[in-house]
Amino acid sequence: AKDYAEVNLGAIQKAVDAGKIEAGAALDHAALKLAGLARGGKDGVRLLGKGELTAKLTFTVAGASKGAIEAVEKSGGSVSVIEVVPAAEKAAAKKGVKYKERQAHKASFKA
Repeated sequence: AKDYAEVNLGAIQKAVDAGKIEAGAALDHAALKLAGLARGGKDGVRLLGKGELTAKLTFTVAGASKGAIEAVEKSGGSVSVIEVVPAAEKAAAKKGVKYKERQAHKASFKA
């Protein structure tokens, strides 16, 4: 199961109205977190279509519901869904790199 920070469009519109988010801004996980809308979500942000969005915004998120995408496009914005690499996979990719580098370094003295 993915761990998304779920954000509703209505909450985003409220933040725009309150001046926390600039209308026409490009929003990603970091920007939504800064505005206090996305809490947690190790695997990124998922947009949900609850509420109304009138501001033209550009989103770069890990996931979005069909309704959310339609609502964003209707208000003149756009949604790009990106592939987020889970933290566990990042760690697994790094695992053993230092060890292999050390072994190669030691082997260079034996040659």
